[in-house]
Amino acid sequence: MTGATALRTVPARPTAVQVPWLARCDPTVLLGVVVATPLVLVRVFDPLPLVALWLLGLVGARCAAGVTWRRLVLAQLPFAWFAMSLVVVNAVTRGGDVVAVVGPLEVTDLGLRTGVALAVRTLVTGVCATAFLTVADPVRLLGSLLVVGRLPVRTAAALLAAHRLLEDLPDDWASTRRAHAVREPPGRRTGGSAAAFGRAAFALLASSVRRAERVAVSLESRALGALPRHERTVWRPASTSRADAVLVAVVGSVVGAVVLVLGPLLGPLDLAP
Repeated sequence: MTGATALRTVPARPTAVQVPWLARCDPTVLLGVVVATPLVLVRVFDPLPLVALWLLGLVGARCAAGVTWRRLVLAQLPFAWFAMSLVVVNAVTRGGDVVAVVGPLEVTDLGLRTGVALAVRTLVTGVCATAFLTVADPVRLLGSLLVVGRLPVRTAAALLAAHRLLEDLPDDWASTRRAHAVREPPGRRTGGSAAAFGRAAFALLASSVRRAERVAVSLESRALGALPRHERTVWRPASTSRADAVLVAVVGSVVGAVVLVLGPLLGPLDLAP
């Protein structure tokens, strides 16, 4: 260009996308850790170590899985309702010293302690499930289940379908609630009642069953299981790495240390009714 200075465009340096650390682990190994952790805690009835593990799980899901605090709180709500029922049922059905009387029901110290432990264990399971659903890519999960998990094709595909259905449940619930609100008579708002929640839950259950059936028919129409597992190919090759060994070692050490150190502080627990 005459009489003008040519401008040279410098390409912007691409910004690196921060990948959560758990997303670098193999999905099958991560799924095994998520399933094994609640199983290891089945015989733990002391609330103190379970509360410690729940708090550590929240921090781990936030830092290692990149789950936002808002999503963690919302994801804990369904587990919290079930946890509250565990506290109520165990508090009035187990023997022990009576600490309160609610009408004809007696609340015992042993029942309350056991119910709180079971409730917190439920919350721990919810945190693990939320972290897994956040970082597990469905396509990568299917390939890992076939290669690393050595699962049959039908089993791996069923787990993949369940993962996708769980991923869509929050949006389906919101759509169901909005659809029911539209059909309400003018001037009559019953969306917050227990009956409205029951109708929405039943509708969500029915729609999920129909979607699962459609997924099964779709997979069968694509000749699912026509070939043995060793003859099938995967889009993304899966393999374990050092991150998987670190994950198993860290989770195992933390769970073992917390249970062994904090468990004896509350004394022995008598589970006799």
